[in-house]
Amino acid sequence: MLPTETKLFFIKATKFILIIIVVDFILGLFANHIFQSQKTGQYARINHIAQDTSAKVIITGSSHAIKHYVPEVLDSVLGIETYNAGANGQKLIYAYAIQKIILKKRAPELIVLNIDEDWLYTSDIAYKRFSVLYPFYKEHKDVLKPILDQESKFSNYKLLLNSYRNNSTIVHIIKYFLIPQKDYKGYMPLYSTMDKSINSSELQLRGEYTSEDIDPNFVLVLENLISSAKDNNVRLLFVISPKFSKANLTKNASYQKILEIVNEQKITLYDFQNDSIFTGEHELFYDATHLNDKGARLFSRRLAEKIAHLKDN
Repeated sequence: MLPTETKLFFIKATKFILIIIVVDFILGLFANHIFQSQKTGQYARINHIAQDTSAKVIITGSSHAIKHYVPEVLDSVLGIETYNAGANGQKLIYAYAIQKIILKKRAPELIVLNIDEDWLYTSDIAYKRFSVLYPFYKEHKDVLKPILDQESKFSNYKLLLNSYRNNSTIVHIIKYFLIPQKDYKGYMPLYSTMDKSINSSELQLRGEYTSEDIDPNFVLVLENLISSAKDNNVRLLFVISPKFSKANLTKNASYQKILEIVNEQKITLYDFQNDSIFTGEHELFYDATHLNDKGARLFSRRLAEKIAHLKDN
């Protein structure tokens, strides 16, 4: 028989675990109710993407997506509905996850991925920022688990807890409840104009660095993203946004690998990063890599015209 002290320890430990489970369950119900009731903010946009949008054209990518693609302009040229599913600070694994989540519900006609030239470089930030999708883990475990397994299988065990999945959402929810965010079908405009004293030739872009390593997991994610679109008969278009300074990416391993994959997979890529209409034009930029609203509208119109031509072929 077990000593009395050992029995008491196991009884207390069992009670403690049961309390954690009950508290986690109650907190999960509360957090989920509030979470599903959001009307604005990034989680509301993700919910809309996953459940409600009927847009025929979906934009995905980082801040260069959410700040550069104006659905209103794309709609007017293409004659079909567009939704901007870009997200600030996110990278390739987020774009892949969002695409998979969208395709679980339905297949749009076209997915436009604004792909950044450095996305295949090793990046811990890509996984840390991916945590924005933790609240969706229970419903979309089939999509999120394989991606998280690439970093650490331990992450998936932590995500079994409601409190862990939702621990970063409450402040966000309160913020956008008190100060609702205007919605432009996912687009988030920037209105300031770049300082005219900044000379484009004096800026060095990260994309020109040559000392970083390619992450084979990110290469696999990009290949899977392409396969996922093809398997669902969705047309996929890659776009690289305009930049204020001309970029020389001949020694950029990530960019060159992206080009290699694009050519092998026969994916259309529109590269605007050295487009003379935008390069060096202060009035079109908010900063060195982000267009302001004026620039975004010009860019969206030029891209929409290319897409319209693409649809005709």
